[in-house]
Amino acid sequence: MNLLTVAKTFQTEDAALDYLVSQRWPSGVRCLACDCAKVYRIDTKGKTGRPYRKYECSDCALHFSATTGTLFHDSHLPLQKWFMAMALMAEAKKGISANQVARHIGVQYKTAWHLCHRIRKAMEELNKAPLGGQGQIVEIDETWLGGKVRRKGIKAAKDAKIGILGIAERGGRVYLQRVENAKTGTLRPVIEANVSPETKKVVTDGAAAYTFIIPPEKHESTDHGDELEMLGRVEGTKTVEGAFSLFKRGVVGSYHHLSKDHLDSYLQEFCWRYNRRAMQPHMFQTLTRELVAKKPLTYRNLTREVF
Repeated sequence: MNLLTVAKTFQTEDAALDYLVSQRWPSGVRCLACDCAKVYRIDTKGKTGRPYRKYECSDCALHFSATTGTLFHDSHLPLQKWFMAMALMAEAKKGISANQVARHIGVQYKTAWHLCHRIRKAMEELNKAPLGGQGQIVEIDETWLGGKVRRKGIKAAKDAKIGILGIAERGGRVYLQRVENAKTGTLRPVIEANVSPETKKVVTDGAAAYTFIIPPEKHESTDHGDELEMLGRVEGTKTVEGAFSLFKRGVVGSYHHLSKDHLDSYLQEFCWRYNRRAMQPHMFQTLTRELVAKKPLTYRNLTREVF
């Protein structure tokens, strides 16, 4: 669902509320406390005058709404603006900055920044299956972000670099994660947790750390210099390098600067969108269901003011 479709489908706040309720309770509204199916709908208006719909349980008398206990919780933004931001983030192949979202939906930067991070939280995959499997080929490589520090010297530039480990199935999914370094002890737990033991072959570059992690009968090491001679064939680590390249184009063209503290959230957003590139007609609905399934993310927790 793109931005134009969202604008046509949800012309009123009531239409947006109806859609949210249908995604949270496909079989009908149920009480959040006692799971009772008999609830009363109460239509009212919020402080801003926009429609506000809440429910009362006939059994335990709990009052709740469609946004209670979700990532929409305690948001004063109209759902129409939420849905527009969701459509923008789901369709933006290289990502979209909070500044641009703020301009599109007409809110302040701080509001848009918090909104975008809540949507990224919904894109976090909690029970993801390991990459690879029977007969599949997986590529692993690492890349680095940043490194330029004005008037600070080479050592400061090296210390400023942020490492990212990439794991990709050829023709399939990708997984990116921030790592402190490219040493064996750092990479081993990430690779073991995210690569299926049934994988047919694991392709890496010539880094020595991989020889201590991947069984020799499955490991294939390549030289980046030889990839220029492959003439378009998918060999070496071209798949994962293509994912790195796409993410970096987003950093350069959209975000310009990423905080080390929040880098994993941006990587999760990229992986969520990349892994669903063949499911674009259903991405908006999938994202809505994730938003109502996950717990609230407050601004104070997001900015590390509360732990």
